[in-house]
Amino acid sequence: MTNYTFRNDQPGRGTADDFLSVLHELGQWLVDGGHEMWELKTLTLDNLVDEYTRGNCYVMYVEGQDGAEIPAATFILQWKDPLYYGDVPDNTAGFIHKVAIRRAFAGQNLFQPMLDFCKAECLKRGIHEIQLETDATRHALMRFYERNGFQPTYQKTIHEFGQTFLCQYYVMNF
Repeated sequence: MTNYTFRNDQPGRGTADDFLSVLHELGQWLVDGGHEMWELKTLTLDNLVDEYTRGNCYVMYVEGQDGAEIPAATFILQWKDPLYYGDVPDNTAGFIHKVAIRRAFAGQNLFQPMLDFCKAECLKRGIHEIQLETDATRHALMRFYERNGFQPTYQKTIHEFGQTFLCQYYVMNF
């Protein structure tokens, strides 16, 4: 069994560099494959960390063969999101953003332990719902979320960091 550790960006945790590194690695891979999702120049702490995401940017570490922890994936789990979920009351759902799994860990089912972690964090707060959204043109990613238990709800156009996205929204109740 693989051991996973989740660390957030709270002061003294030292994950900010790992968080950005994983995002940039996946972002570059998408660009190289002709499927840009995020403009790489927008993946900065100034853009990603604000009053809603501070303390909620996570890195998932996997234990390597030598026992060292290797940053394998990232995500943001926040409790208030006025840009994407302005109509959802604060602290009634967990909102997942910026899911990124390093290519070296692709196909190893890392999303399930990430999702289990998010559910546990929600339950600590008495929350029984997770929401996320993705670019509605990414059909394979949409099918992936649906296979993992998310139900499609609606689509909405979002403007962020100078880009415009038609987003497909999803919900999971548990």
